[in-house]
Formats: sequence, structure tokens, C-alpha cells
Amino acid sequence: MKISKIIKDVGDVADKYNLQFVEIDRTDNVISLKLLIDNDVFIQIYVNIQKDKLNLALVFKNRRLYGYDSEGGKYHCHPFDAPDEHIFVDDRKSIEEFIQESMKVLEEREIL
Repeated sequence: MKISKIIKDVGDVADKYNLQFVEIDRTDNVISLKLLIDNDVFIQIYVNIQKDKLNLALVFKNRRLYGYDSEGGKYHCHPFDAPDEHIFVDDRKSIEEFIQESMKVLEEREIL
């Protein structure tokens, strides 16, 4: 996958959910993005194409509420109820799946 494709895909999802898209950093193989949901809430996206790495985090007041990322090539989840835990999983979430789940939980927990 190319950085330009990731930017387009994230931009499309941001438009779908009416989120502000902010590019933090970009190289030929790495991109770091934020999708701003509210003043205190955002989704952080980090992609490293060379390492096939996709890290996703839902952040509220500078603390991770939920996340999917990799460590040593293995993907794990930081669940909503215990965001400091690592639960290893076989498959990683897509960016859109992660955003959908994050928005749903924010609404259910009345954070938004």
C-alpha cells in the first residue's frame, strides 16, 4: 500500500464521520495522522509501510481508551475496559473498522 492511498482512504472515512483530518508527519514509508473528534478526543493513526505496521489509538484527554497495534510483528488490542492490557489477536483492524467501533463506543458511553 502507498502513503497516498492511505491518505485518501483516511480522508474518505474522515468525511464520512465529519472528522477533522490532520497530517502530523510523513516520509516515503511512514505517515502519522490524527482524526479530531472533539477538543479532548482524537484517533491517532500511524502507518509504516516497510514494516507493514498499522497502529491505531482512540485517545481521550491524552490517555488511550482503545487501540490496535503491533509489537514484534504480532498484533494486539488494548480493549476499552482495560486499555493498558495487551490481548493478542490474529488479524488487525482496518482503519475504517477501528473508526466505526471508536465512534460507536464514544456514543454508547456518552463521551460525545
